[in-house]
Amino acid sequence: AAQILFLFNLAWSVRRGKEAGGNPWRATTLEWQTPQTPPAHGNWGKELPVVYRWAYDYSVPGAAQDFIPQNQPNGDRISREPAS
Repeated sequence: AAQILFLFNLAWSVRRGKEAGGNPWRATTLEWQTPQTPPAHGNWGKELPVVYRWAYDYSVPGAAQDFIPQNQPNGDRISREPAS
């Protein structure tokens, strides 16, 4: 009986569900910032992205919003220099 509910939900989602974007979980790490999903070989093309924060800096103090991607600078509070 539980499988019927699962199969109904699956069929409903396939036919009428919203399409997920390139980053459906609003993740901040670089693998979700690639121009293609899934990323092609080489991921970034000719130019690598600039990284302003570490991978696990989820909440940036003083930021206007939470969960800022690694490759997006955050105003004057965070240095615009790449992380080393």
